[in-house]
Amino acid sequence: MNFFKIILALALAFLAVLGAFALFGLLVWVVKYLLIFAVVALVGVGAYKLMSKSDDGPMYELTSAEREMQNAERMLAELRRKQLTK
Repeated sequence: MNFFKIILALALAFLAVLGAFALFGLLVWVVKYLLIFAVVALVGVGAYKLMSKSDDGPMYELTSAEREMQNAERMLAELRRKQLTK
């Protein structure tokens, strides 16, 4: 009877190791395909951004300080132009 218990324990250990390898293989397979999907998605997003670029102007909003600076530069340029025409 002890001999059968030892054989059964060895078979159980062997099956547990096979199951662990199967789970590890499944995990590696899932990670591999998720990585491939992520690379394809990044390429798609990059291509979309390249194709949908518009040349209308800046793609960002100016802060209030930047707008004030642009207005001041415009006013200075206008004053210089007026002074040169006098």
